[in-house]
Amino acid sequence: MTILAILIGLLISHYATGVRHFRRFEPLLAPARWAHRTWPQPSWLVMLVMILTCLLAAGLAEWVLVGLAGTLGWFVLALFVFIYCLGPRDLDKDVQLLLECGPDSADPEVARTLRSMRLQPDSDAQAASAAVHHAALSRWFGLFFWFVVLGIPGALLYRLVRAGLQGSFDAESSDWLARLRLVLDWPVLVLVVLSAGLCSDLDRVIDTWRDQPEGSMMWGVTPDLLDRVAGIALEPGASVSDGLASAHRLVWRMLILWLVVMSLILIAGWMV
Repeated sequence: MTILAILIGLLISHYATGVRHFRRFEPLLAPARWAHRTWPQPSWLVMLVMILTCLLAAGLAEWVLVGLAGTLGWFVLALFVFIYCLGPRDLDKDVQLLLECGPDSADPEVARTLRSMRLQPDSDAQAASAAVHHAALSRWFGLFFWFVVLGIPGALLYRLVRAGLQGSFDAESSDWLARLRLVLDWPVLVLVVLSAGLCSDLDRVIDTWRDQPEGSMMWGVTPDLLDRVAGIALEPGASVSDGLASAHRLVWRMLILWLVVMSLILIAGWMV
């Protein structure tokens, strides 16, 4: 039922774009904010409260809905949480807007899209491609991975950590959240880089992975690696539009690969 929740959630989120207005994470961040105001130290307390909030919220909701409707109740809850945590912006819509209007457009919506993807109006093709890859990691692949591995608590925690890093806490507490985000992103980065190689040029991706600066941590699997991998498929002299379109096609192929692999695992009976 996990893969079914993901497929239905993707369809609903893509076509019913109004659901993005319901993605408000302040209620779930409220316990961490209260703990931070009450006990500013230790700085790791915010991270701990956020983890406990996800576990308690998911556990209570599952206990109620599974008790009322059994497996159907769990599926409805899982579907709701997946849609709630997906995004929060639609990557397809953002890329389409930038391709139609151009990153240097004066449209306020274009400016909001650039901020959400951490792009500048004068960014080059390499930066545009990397922005699409990073957006796909945070909006799609990270959520998919932790939703499959840890279920509803995993999806909530992955999204809340990123929401909490949007200027919600002081520097020390945010540093602990950034460490947790790096831990959560690390296995996803490995799979995303491998997926990029399988869906484009595996040899060049492996060479890029091996060509790491000396002293790189965690086998060189850092967000910087994704920046370098994102530029592999670009032709010399590619424009920003080429970078956006090329990366968008690639991340969609990667998404299909993930869905196929999860479906095969489901058929094999390894995932419920």
